[in-house]
Amino acid sequence: MIRYIISRIVIAFLLLLGLISLSFGLVSLLPGNPAVALLGEYATPADIARINQQLGLDKSFWERYFDYMARTLRGDFGESFFTGSSVSEEMLRRLPNTLVYLVPGLALALVIGMTMGSVAAYKSGRFADRSFTGAVSILMAMPEFVLALLLLFIFYQQLQIAPAPMGMLSSSDIPPPEITGSVPIDAVLSGQWATVGAILSRAGLLILTLGLFFAAPFGKTVRTGLIQVLHSPQVEFAKACGLRPQQVYRYALTDIRGSLMTYMVLLFAAALSGAAIVESVFAWPGVGGWSLDGVLKGDVPVIQGFVLVMGATSLGGYVLLDTLVTLLDPRARSAAIQGKRTLGRRKAKQAAGV
Repeated sequence: MIRYIISRIVIAFLLLLGLISLSFGLVSLLPGNPAVALLGEYATPADIARINQQLGLDKSFWERYFDYMARTLRGDFGESFFTGSSVSEEMLRRLPNTLVYLVPGLALALVIGMTMGSVAAYKSGRFADRSFTGAVSILMAMPEFVLALLLLFIFYQQLQIAPAPMGMLSSSDIPPPEITGSVPIDAVLSGQWATVGAILSRAGLLILTLGLFFAAPFGKTVRTGLIQVLHSPQVEFAKACGLRPQQVYRYALTDIRGSLMTYMVLLFAAALSGAAIVESVFAWPGVGGWSLDGVLKGDVPVIQGFVLVMGATSLGGYVLLDTLVTLLDPRARSAAIQGKRTLGRRKAKQAAGV
């Protein structure tokens, strides 16, 4: 198991190196010159050459590549072309703003999806199952930003019970003193609980949007997995032994926990990577809206930093998921060990010339 985990970490590191190279290569091949975007279309060639020298864009491709690789492995993503601020510091400052609504939103999605998927699986083919299938079809066909606009129309425009989508704090809220640069963390550290409450209330529709949007695919996964397990021979035997429905349900969840954990990690990666559109709808100062603004401006360090952090987060989540599933699921653990033994025997035969 230790060798298996180490091999997964090594593979993830190699994939990260590939992601760094891919990010640098794709962004470097984008049309346009950042110096022209900074200076405007009336910039003189001398001004453009001066900015290119300041940004290091006058170097060769390979010089810039190796410099970028060395800086990135140290956690330095460079500085924004437009603001001059450190991309790493800006991302660390904005990431908690995104997690404020992302984590509760995914928790809500898991609760709704687990509940609806379980009910639909137990009532397979009945009215509850058909209703769930229809709701899932509608939610999965609706883009995330459309759902956000619909919820804004209902709760802000019509019912007038939600705050305006004007960011994290309104003009009447008292901002906390700057300690870390992140407003939610600074509000907690300074003990301004009224400000914390205002942030959470303004994040309510963001949480609801994520909860409903990701509840649909997660509930569908739960329903599909439970239906297969509930009709399996071991569950039929458990029912014949007179076990209570709660015990049967618990055993069924244990059987599909690997697939559920996999899907939870996929949902987290999808929600974190796709936060840009929703944050733009609510004018939320998170890492997604900041990266989208960098894309629109052609701010190369911001684009590369966002791609790398999202990719590294996804890779880390997959390594952790693979490890947990292997440890918790005897079938996955047996398959991993058997695969290592088969590979060892194959190498031994090749070495012996068989």
